[in-house]
Amino acid sequence: MEVLQSSLQKELTLGKGQASAIELLRCPTLRHLFLCLSMLWFATSFAYYGLVMDLQGFGVSIYLIQVIFGAVDLPAKLVCFLVINHLGRRPAQLASLLLAGICLLVNGLIPQDQSIVRTSLAVLGKGCLASSFNCIFLYTGELYPTMIRQTGLGMGNTMARVGSIISPLVSMTAELFPSMPLFIYGTVPVVASIVTAFLPETLGYPLPDTMQDMKNRRRGRPQRRQQEQQKQMVPLQASARERNGL
Repeated sequence: MEVLQSSLQKELTLGKGQASAIELLRCPTLRHLFLCLSMLWFATSFAYYGLVMDLQGFGVSIYLIQVIFGAVDLPAKLVCFLVINHLGRRPAQLASLLLAGICLLVNGLIPQDQSIVRTSLAVLGKGCLASSFNCIFLYTGELYPTMIRQTGLGMGNTMARVGSIISPLVSMTAELFPSMPLFIYGTVPVVASIVTAFLPETLGYPLPDTMQDMKNRRRGRPQRRQQEQQKQMVPLQASARERNGL
């Protein structure tokens, strides 16, 4: 009965709660999530569009590299799917951003005449950024509580659009130094991968409904206890149906 009453009280709290975008900055826990996830959304979109909008800079036919860039998405997202479900969301997000940043930084050091090597690194980096996009949608939805989940996803998409707007402007730095855009595009994902380490893991945890659920998860509340509470609710619900003659 205590578990049932707690569940009913939680539903009443969610029904009365009216969370707005201001809550993302007002509450310290939400503010931490918002700043970290904004960096991840911005870095992924910033590096992704900066890379795909400079296809002519690799010394290969733009038609061929466009096909390669499109084809790499499928295996990249497949690998990301396996990593997400077996190792967790945070390792997948961190690895995809870090590897993408390293590929872009190394690509800036490769001479212009080695087009095959530069194209290979660019394709690998683009695949990692596509995996990052695939992961961050899931990761963001699992981090925010239900009362503000859609608002958090919307703000994350907004930061991604800001990154895609700023990204083409960075390409103008090539007038100062030819490899400068690649260094900038590579540095931002590397910094974002460090920020990922400050986010909690969500694999195997139920979606948080309230702020208290999110705080409990950040404190490392045992997962087994939550699962036992969920199992206890099943016979309670079944007995209620039996009493109602269902």
